[in-house]
Formats: sequence, C-alpha cells, structure tokens
Amino acid sequence: MKMIVLGLLGLALTACANQDAPVIPPQMWGDVQINVEPRPEIPIVGMNEFLVTATRKPSRPAFDLIVSVRMSESDVWQQAIQDGHVGVYRRALLVTDPATQAVFVRVEQVDKKGELRFPLKVR
Repeated sequence: MKMIVLGLLGLALTACANQDAPVIPPQMWGDVQINVEPRPEIPIVGMNEFLVTATRKPSRPAFDLIVSVRMSESDVWQQAIQDGHVGVYRRALLVTDPATQAVFVRVEQVDKKGELRFPLKVR
C-alpha cells in the first residue's frame, strides 16, 4: 500500500512540472557535458539565477572547473559560485531581453579554456 501511495505522489508531482518551460540543450566541452538551467524556468526581465551543471560520463560531477558567465560579449565575466563538489555552479545575471539574449559560459581547467553560448529562447 505504501508503494502505491508513493507512486501516485510521484505521478502527481511530475504532472505539476511546467511543461511550457523551454529546455536549453546541453553542450559538450571536451569530455564534460554542460547544462544551463535558468531560475525561474522561463527567464524574465530582471535578475535571473543560472545553474550551470558540469558532468563527466558516467554521471560523474565535474567539480574541478572554474565557471564564469555573462549575458553578452561586451559584459564582464562573472565567476559562478560552486555548490560543493557536485558539479553545480550558480550565478544571478541581469536579463534585459529573454527573447534574444544568450548565456555565455566560460569553462576553465588548469591550462584549458573554452566558451559556450546558450540561447535563452529555444526554437
């Protein structure tokens, strides 16, 4: 009985998820998969938090990186704050036009550096 109740509760919670929220596709940086998730799920004008998740296969957190973010090529890079050793980095940025802006992510590790661009509006 307990398992049935837990199963129904799980189904109810997934039904509450925002189905309209766009999913920003992940990108690869070498052997690291980089995901960007905005908070709120649908970016709005104003301050939005961005979670950058870095994962190596098989589902191992990449916690040995320096991750910086910005909203345009002319903005100053802002280092994201690492959430422990779980491969999650977070930073709040000012969004002025969610329909046209992108999150730029710079990833650094020892002597390697790369930049990725994640459009907020997924087509």
